[in-house]
Amino acid sequence: MKKWIERADRRLSAVGRKTLRVSLMACVLLCAPWGAGAEDKKDLSVAEVSKNVEDAQSAVKDVQMDLAMEMKDSLSGSQQNMKGQIKMKSPDLVYVHYNKPMEQFLYVSGTLAQMYQPDQNMVYQQHNGKGAHAEPVYVGVGKELKKYIGISRVSIIKNSDSEIGLLFIPVVDDAGFDKMRVYIHKKDWWPYQMEVETPSVNTKAVFSNFSFNKGLEDSIFKFTPPKGAQVVEGAVF
Repeated sequence: MKKWIERADRRLSAVGRKTLRVSLMACVLLCAPWGAGAEDKKDLSVAEVSKNVEDAQSAVKDVQMDLAMEMKDSLSGSQQNMKGQIKMKSPDLVYVHYNKPMEQFLYVSGTLAQMYQPDQNMVYQQHNGKGAHAEPVYVGVGKELKKYIGISRVSIIKNSDSEIGLLFIPVVDDAGFDKMRVYIHKKDWWPYQMEVETPSVNTKAVFSNFSFNKGLEDSIFKFTPPKGAQVVEGAVF
């Protein structure tokens, strides 16, 4: 910059040199800090991300989204692809309709989770506490990111104008995962992709076609095992 100004000095009149020098120095002083400030403005802490997500979710009474999930066995490498739709209603109602590779229905209400498999006429029931295992991880994180931040060491692994990515390493033994990555759209501050690693399975869940506050009825989330279905108390997820 200094050499460029000096060369310009030699080509201009005294008045021109003075005007140019003042203009260029003003640009150096004003534009450089402005650029740094714009970059700093994009920086976020984990606490700020959590607050943005929490504020966005507190304004949502219900949400619907499409689900595409890949589950890969860590030992054999075999992979299963699942598709479906998730519906959630505040504070603790969840309904998931899986339609591929086979039809299944998951209902979570409070501490009770029920998985209904029509092909087998089987209902699996699992009673849980209010902790991290109250629902599948990919649903739990979508409902309450703050809870998983509280049991993990969290770092920001991506930060662009449109999205932010978080890496979770649990600091408790019963977190339900070994490592997790969560990617969040900044336009609505809702998680849209999660990658969860456990000793046995690696899961990638992608959410799309979000729809908020459509007035979902409570009846959608209620489930009574069909007559004749075998009800088993055990692990649903």
